[in-house]
Amino acid sequence: MDKIRVAVIGGGSAGLTALKALREEGFDAVGFERKENVGGLWSYSSDSTHTSVIQNTIANVSKFISGFSDFPIPRDFPCYMTGAQVAEYFQAYARHFELESHIRFKTIVQRVLRDKTDKGWDIYITGPEGDAVLSFDKVVFATGAETLNVWPPMTGREKFKGTVIHGQSYRGPEQFVGKRILVVGVGNTACDVSLSLKEHASKLFQSYRRGRVMVSRYLDNGVAADSTMTWPALRLKYLFEHKLPWLAHPLLDRSMTKQMIHDAARASTEKKTLSEKERRRYFAKLIKDEWRLLPSPSMAHEHPVIQETFIATLSSGQITPVRGFKEFAGEDLVLLDDGSFIEVDVVIFCTGYGLDFSIMPELEMDGTCGFPMVPASQVLAESRREPYLPRLYHMMFPPRWASSVAFLSWMSPQITTWCVFELASLAIAQIWATEAARELNIEKPAVGYRTPAMLPSLADMNAEVDEYHAWWRGEWAKEKSARPGFVRPHTFYRFLHDMAGTEGDLKIKAEVNEYNAFGKWSIHSLNTQRKNVRAANRAGHYPNAANLCQLS
Repeated sequence: MDKIRVAVIGGGSAGLTALKALREEGFDAVGFERKENVGGLWSYSSDSTHTSVIQNTIANVSKFISGFSDFPIPRDFPCYMTGAQVAEYFQAYARHFELESHIRFKTIVQRVLRDKTDKGWDIYITGPEGDAVLSFDKVVFATGAETLNVWPPMTGREKFKGTVIHGQSYRGPEQFVGKRILVVGVGNTACDVSLSLKEHASKLFQSYRRGRVMVSRYLDNGVAADSTMTWPALRLKYLFEHKLPWLAHPLLDRSMTKQMIHDAARASTEKKTLSEKERRRYFAKLIKDEWRLLPSPSMAHEHPVIQETFIATLSSGQITPVRGFKEFAGEDLVLLDDGSFIEVDVVIFCTGYGLDFSIMPELEMDGTCGFPMVPASQVLAESRREPYLPRLYHMMFPPRWASSVAFLSWMSPQITTWCVFELASLAIAQIWATEAARELNIEKPAVGYRTPAMLPSLADMNAEVDEYHAWWRGEWAKEKSARPGFVRPHTFYRFLHDMAGTEGDLKIKAEVNEYNAFGKWSIHSLNTQRKNVRAANRAGHYPNAANLCQLS
C-alpha cells in the first residue's frame, strides 16, 4: 500500500516536533527548511531577509519549562539559554531522532495549492536544484509567525537620508558605532536591539506610544521566576480565566504591575538609601510618569517583556524614551507624536510581524461577524483596518481540509510555545492516524481505552470557528494589540490533550506537557505516558496507534 506523504514546512520547534510525531505514526513525512540547518529563528542567519536571533539574545523562558518531553535540555546549560544554545538544543534533537535525513534544507516553499484531482496538494518549491512542484497528501505549516515584517506608515521617507531598517534585518551594533539611533517599539525585540546598541551609539532613543509590562527573569533569591508556579496553580488560573475573566484579568494585571515596579527598584542603583517601600514608590512614579511604561495593555491580550536591565538602562540615561514615531521631517530629522523633533542617523523599526497568508492562497478567511468569506489570495490584494482572520478550528485546522492541512505556527499561546507545539504535533499525528485507520477499515480496539482522536463534523468545526472569531473580534475591540491566534487556554489545551491522548482513560497525568517542569509533574510524566501508549500500541489496544498507520 502506498504511504501517506506529508509535507512539513519549517524546521523550527514546531516543524521538528511535527516531523517526529508524524514519522512515529508511520507517515512518510518530509520537512522543508529554507536555512541550511534546523532551529528556525533560533538558528542565527546573516541573511537579513530571514528572521533570526541576534548575538545577545537570551531566551525569555527558563530551561525548566521549555524542553521537549522526551529530550531534556542538558543539565550544564544555563537557566536561561542563549540563542546559540537553543539552536544547539534543536539540532541535537534533530540528530537524536534522526530527522535531518528527512529534511530538505535550503529549500523555500513558495506556495501550496490544491491539486487537480482535489485529493492532494501541490507544493511549489525553490531549492538548490531550482524550481519544482511536488505532490503530497497532507501538509503541516510550521513556518512561524515571524516571517512577514510589519512597517508603520512612513510619511516623508524620501526626506530622510539616514539608514532605515526593520528589526528583522538587525544583526548587531557593529555598523552603527557612533550613530544617533531611534529604535521604534518597546517589545522584546526592540529592547534586545537597544540593549545591544547602548555601548555603541552616540545617542539612543526609544520611541513608543503605549506602555508595556516588563518583568525580570529572576526572583529576588535568584530562582527562575517562571519555574515557581505549580501545575495545580496554573490549572486553577486557566479555569479562573475561563469562568471569571472579568475578575481574573484585572487581578493578573495588578500582580504583574506590582512585580514590574518591584523588579525595577531591585535592578537600579538609584536611591539605595531609601527604604524598600520608598524606592518602590519612587520607581512607580518614574515608570508611570517619566518613562510611560504604565498603563499598558492587559496581560489578557499581550505578553510581558522579559528583561532585567532595560529599565535600569532607562534609569541610567543610556536610553532616552520618547513619544511615538510620526513621520520623517528632514535629512536627519524625525517628528514625534507630541510635536517634538529629534535628530537621528538611523531608525530601526521593531514593529512586529504579521501572518503570511500568501503561502496558501486558497485558505478561507473571515466568513462571520459581518465579513464575507474570502480566499487568502484576495486578502493579499486588499487592506482594511480590522484584521483578517483565517478560518481555523482551534487555530490549527481549516474545516474544509482538516483531514489534510494543519497549521502549527499561527496559534499564540501565552506560555512556552515549544511545549505547545509538541503537544499539538502529537494531536495532529493522532487525528490523522485515526482517519487513516478508519479508511483502512481496521477493527475498532477493545473497550476500555479512550475514544479515537476524531475531529467533529464540518458544521461543528465551522460553528466553533465562527464563535472564536466573534470572541476574538470582541477582544480586539477592547485592545488593538490583541494578536490573531490568541488562544483560550482552558478549551484549547483540553482539545489538544484529548486529541493527543495525554489525558483521559489512561489516567496518566501528562497535562504538564503544556508547561512541563513543575514539581513532580515534570518531563518524567509525559515520558511515562509515552511508554504506556506505545505498550498499548504494540498490544493492539490503542485506537490511534502507530500500528494502525504503518501504511507501507
